[in-house]
Amino acid sequence: GDVRQVGLVAGVEFVADWRTREAFPLKAQAGIRVCEAMVRRGVLTRPIGNVVPLFPQYCTTRAQIRRMVRALRESIAEVLGAREV
Repeated sequence: GDVRQVGLVAGVEFVADWRTREAFPLKAQAGIRVCEAMVRRGVLTRPIGNVVPLFPQYCTTRAQIRRMVRALRESIAEVLGAREV
């Protein structure tokens, strides 16, 4: 749906239909399911509804950022079935 960023902090919003920006119903738990898939890949975060925030520390390395983003991408593909993420 949307990606918002300020400095190193980013939030990725998941929607059921990106053309209309129709939100997933909260009982679908899209954000929770993506975060659970990220945990299985070694990245801890917690959802805010259908938004998954990334809060890397200032001392985070580029390799760690790449790992976070890769875990997010793979988790979205696993949970939401997105082919091009």
